[in-house]
Amino acid sequence: MPLSVGAMLDATRLAQTQPAPAPTTAPSPSQAAADEPIGNVATLTGSATVTHNNVSKPLKLQDGIFQNDVLQTSANSTLGVTFDDATTFNLNANAKITVDTFVYESGGKQNAALFDIAKGTVAFVAAAVAKTGDMKISTPTATLGIRGTTGLVEVPEGASTASANNVAIKLYPDPDGRVGRIEVNGRDGHGSVFSPRARVVLRSGPAPAGASPRCRW
Repeated sequence: MPLSVGAMLDATRLAQTQPAPAPTTAPSPSQAAADEPIGNVATLTGSATVTHNNVSKPLKLQDGIFQNDVLQTSANSTLGVTFDDATTFNLNANAKITVDTFVYESGGKQNAALFDIAKGTVAFVAAAVAKTGDMKISTPTATLGIRGTTGLVEVPEGASTASANNVAIKLYPDPDGRVGRIEVNGRDGHGSVFSPRARVVLRSGPAPAGASPRCRW
């Protein structure tokens, strides 16, 4: 069931106030991809699991998060993750995301991240990677290009390009008041850019010629 407006705002505020990562000397992208954590569990209520190297285990506060990890929350649970560039994700109950790619080096020119949201409601606050490189979020119906911003994505259970379920995106002003943007590229090849206070509902399935993701203001 989609969250209420109040619940969505609460999730976004929590993502905005998650603890920043402890200062560290950033490893090279190749090291981070191999065996270095790229983030950690900042907040946790209830229970959540991580699948790492095909092994699933419960998460606890301060646990490291690695590239290719699959994170999943249980019912009545929330999970906050802070990444090395200060990007934060807050997963509500019954959410599942995969950290497909995360490359960050302070001052680097190849910073990039790809997070796959398979289901659930996930709030995020993008940081250095989105501002200096290329950050994307993948959903069953679209890929989102994140351009230094704060947002929330709702993926219903069973959402896919062949189903009638809808993926919703909400964009908010950043904590410092600046306005970012999200570039939406649907699986049908249509794209759109939208700004704060726009609620975009992505309809799965074939779109009419010339159609783009529908905005609700």
